[in-house]
Amino acid sequence: MIRKILFKASRNWKAKLISLFVAVFFYINLQNSKILIKTISVPVEYPKLTGNLSYNKNPEKTIPVRVEGLKDVVNYYSQFMKAVVDPEDVQIGVTEVPIKKIVGVPSGVKVTKLKKTVPVEIESRGLKVVPIEPSFEGNPPANFEKLTQILSPAKITVSGKPYELEKITKIVLPEISLTDKREPFAKTVRIPDLPKGISVLGSRDVTVNVNIIPLSYKTGEQTAAGIPIVCSGLDGRLEAELSEEQAAIRYFSVKPIRSAQILTGIVAQVPCNYIYDPVKNKIIPELQPQIAKVRIIKNKDLKGIEVLQINPEKIEIRYKVKEGTPSPGENVDPGEEGSGLEEWSTNPSS
Repeated sequence: MIRKILFKASRNWKAKLISLFVAVFFYINLQNSKILIKTISVPVEYPKLTGNLSYNKNPEKTIPVRVEGLKDVVNYYSQFMKAVVDPEDVQIGVTEVPIKKIVGVPSGVKVTKLKKTVPVEIESRGLKVVPIEPSFEGNPPANFEKLTQILSPAKITVSGKPYELEKITKIVLPEISLTDKREPFAKTVRIPDLPKGISVLGSRDVTVNVNIIPLSYKTGEQTAAGIPIVCSGLDGRLEAELSEEQAAIRYFSVKPIRSAQILTGIVAQVPCNYIYDPVKNKIIPELQPQIAKVRIIKNKDLKGIEVLQINPEKIEIRYKVKEGTPSPGENVDPGEEGSGLEEWSTNPSS
C-alpha cells in the first residue's frame, strides 16, 4: 500500500516541483504587491512657549519621512502621523532641535526620518504698558464744544524686543470726526498697525467716549453726563477696574450756569480701599468685586447747585496687582484725594 503511494507521488516529480516553484513565486509577488513604500511630509508639532519667550521666525512646518507597510494601512494612517519636538530640547537662541518621535504610527508600519533635526530660533521678549492717545478732526457746530473724552482701555500692553519697546512711548489712534456732533457719542477705534516686531496683547479695539456740550447758560433743573468716575485712595500697588467709567447727574441751579462749568467743577469718586499685602502676596479683603457708592465732589464755585440724582449710584470695583509691584518695605504713594471740593452723595448723612 505504502509502495503504491510512494510510486504515485514520485511520478512526474519534475513537473510537480516546477509547479510548486511557480506557485511560490506568484504568492511572493502577490504579497509584495500589497507592500507600499513612499515618502511623505508630516507636520511638526512644537511645544508652546511660556513667559516672555517666543519663536523669532516661523519654524519648519513639515519634515520628510519614508513610510513602509501594507498599502491600505500606509495610505490611511499617513494623515495622522506627526513629528513631535520635545520641550526639553528647546532653548533660547538658534539651535538644531532633534526629532525624537513620530506619533500616529500603527503597528506593522516602518517609518524612517529623512531629516532628523529642525532649526529653531527662540528669543526673549519684553512687555511694556503704554498710554493710548485719541486724535480728532473737525469741530462741533457753533455753540457746541468738545469738553472731555474717556478711553477704554486708556492703556495697553505691547510686546517686543527690549530695544524696540524703548521707541514706543504712546499709541495714537486714527482721527475721529467731530463735524456736526451736538451731543455725547461713543466710537470704537482700532489700534493702527505697529512697527514690525511689536505686537499688542489683547484686543486692538478701543472705545472713545466723547463729551459734546452746548455753550449756552441755563437755569432750573438740568442733566449733565460724561463725568469721569475716579478712584479715591487707591493702593499704588493695585490696579482697579470699574464696572462704569462715567456718571451722569440731575441737578438744579437758580443761577445761570454753563454745562462746561458743571463738568469741570465736579468729580465723581468711589472709595478704592482694598490693599495689597506683600507678606501674604494677596489682595485684602479677598472678596471681589467691591460694591462702592458713587459720591459727587463739587468745587466752591458750584455750591449754589443742588444735585438731585446720581446715575449710577453704585458700581463694582475689581482689583489686581500692578505689574512691577515694589518689594516689601518700599515707599508707595497710596493715591491722592481732591482738595477744595465739597462732597455730595445720594445719602448726605453717610
